[in-house]
Amino acid sequence: MRPNPRQKTRLISAATAATLALLTCATDLWVEHRTEKRVVAQAERRLKPDGPVHADLTTPLAGLRTLGGEVGDVEVRAKGVHAQHAVLDVSIRLKDVTTNGDSAGGTATATVGYDQVTRRLGALGNGLTAGGRDGHLILTGSVGRLGLPLTVRATLGTTAHAFTITPTTVSVLDRSVAVDDLADLPATSGLRDELRPRTVAVTGLPHGIALTSAHAADDGLVLGFSIAAGPTPSTGRKAA
Repeated sequence: MRPNPRQKTRLISAATAATLALLTCATDLWVEHRTEKRVVAQAERRLKPDGPVHADLTTPLAGLRTLGGEVGDVEVRAKGVHAQHAVLDVSIRLKDVTTNGDSAGGTATATVGYDQVTRRLGALGNGLTAGGRDGHLILTGSVGRLGLPLTVRATLGTTAHAFTITPTTVSVLDRSVAVDDLADLPATSGLRDELRPRTVAVTGLPHGIALTSAHAADDGLVLGFSIAAGPTPSTGRKAA
């Protein structure tokens, strides 16, 4: 049975709408891919990482938004970024980014491997190896002439431009004691002096970026940052 003219018109309208939807989707994907490539290229120029850089536009129809000067929310990940004599894996999330380089602010994390943390502990970690457990920084090694296994648990605190490592407990042969009590025990006052809190400055942060947290994850020490709304930090150039 042939469709009547009204049904035929509906079929044509439906086919046209579907075709337009496909064209819009294809155009959006093409523009979005092009924008992501530009964000990656700019991140590579600024961060100069050893490893790869990835960018994702997470706002719906992000590609078509760029035609009106908006990019939307952007996430950038880069491995092997060199900063303060350390190599970091960085993740940056910005909200409401525009093609002029402004944003509504966002957050970032920088992960430092525990091998680097161990090297930078100095006297605090003399002979100890850093790791993470349950959000605490854990230092393990041996102590004394007998080489007894030693575990030090430390908490992490932050200010806008520094983080502080504060040892809280020491465990030897499954017995734990608070670091503050070491001074009262024979032959351990020297260890108490070595385990005083140590503050590490985080310098050279671009304007508008502040340290907000420090967390001992399984794969490294994770530093969290806030990013203020306004121009993309450290640049007056366009973001996309």
